[in-house]
Amino acid sequence: MKAVTQTTKQKIVVNVKTGCCRSSKRKKRKCKVKRRFDVCEKICGQIFQKCDGKVRVYFRTVGIRHPSTSVLKIANESECQVKAIINWGSKRKIIEQTIDEYQEAAFVVRSIKNFKIMCTKTNEEDKICKGKFELMICSRRSY
Repeated sequence: MKAVTQTTKQKIVVNVKTGCCRSSKRKKRKCKVKRRFDVCEKICGQIFQKCDGKVRVYFRTVGIRHPSTSVLKIANESECQVKAIINWGSKRKIIEQTIDEYQEAAFVVRSIKNFKIMCTKTNEEDKICKGKFELMICSRRSY
């Protein structure tokens, strides 16, 4: 006897509602699919300031309304402590982090507004804080 194999072909149709079309009794219209792409910018800079306790702004955004994700890396290359102050979010949330001598810190922040550096912990007036920062900002845009 021969072995007979029977197969059935099935077709499954799934209706996914995208939310852009209205569900009414009017004529149905096609939804336009928005194309999205990621835009990433890398900003690098040097930190060089006196250890006088004054806050200096190293980055700020002006008039940007797109939501974004940022990765900020700060390296302290001096014998002073550095205090990083990061403003982020729509309600001006603040992150404060002290970075010790010759150390690094990295932050992943959503919708960064600005970041500032303050050099602390010194008794000498002529002391200089040095370091570097790298900021990678990625935002998703559609057209």
